[in-house]
Amino acid sequence: MSDLPEGIDSTFRYILIAAKRAEQLIHGARARVATRHVKPTTVALAELAAADVPWRKVTAEEYEMLLQQEVAAKEAEEHAPVLFPIPPPIIPAIVEPEAEAEEEEEALEVEPEGPKFDENLEVVEEPAPEVLLTEEISEE
Repeated sequence: MSDLPEGIDSTFRYILIAAKRAEQLIHGARARVATRHVKPTTVALAELAAADVPWRKVTAEEYEMLLQQEVAAKEAEEHAPVLFPIPPPIIPAIVEPEAEAEEEEEALEVEPEGPKFDENLEVVEEPAPEVLLTEEISEE
C-alpha cells in the first residue's frame, strides 16, 4: 500500500478513514462513487481513492469538545419528555355465563364412542415372541 491518496499522510489514517466510511455505508449512507463492488469496505476504499470522502484532522481539544457535545445530545435525548406516551393496551375481561361453562365441561366429560365391532368375531391368540424367535427356517 505504497500509493496513498492525496492529503492522507499515513496508512493508519487511510485505514481509519476507510473504516469510518464503511461504517457509515453499513448504517445506510449512500455511496458517493458508482462501483461494481458491493462490500462496504471496498466501496469506502474506492471513494477514498476518488477523493470523494471529506475529512479533516481534529486536534485533541476539538475532539474533546465534539465528544462532550455528543454525550450531552444523548443525555438530552434520554431525558426528553415523551409527547405522546403509548398507553398500555386495554384487554377486555372475558366473562362467560356459568350455564355455558357447565355445558362445555359436561361435553368434555363424555367420552366419545369408539368404532362398533361385530360381537360374533372370534378372539385370535397371538403366539408368544419367544416362539417366533426360535422357529427354524427350513432349507429347500
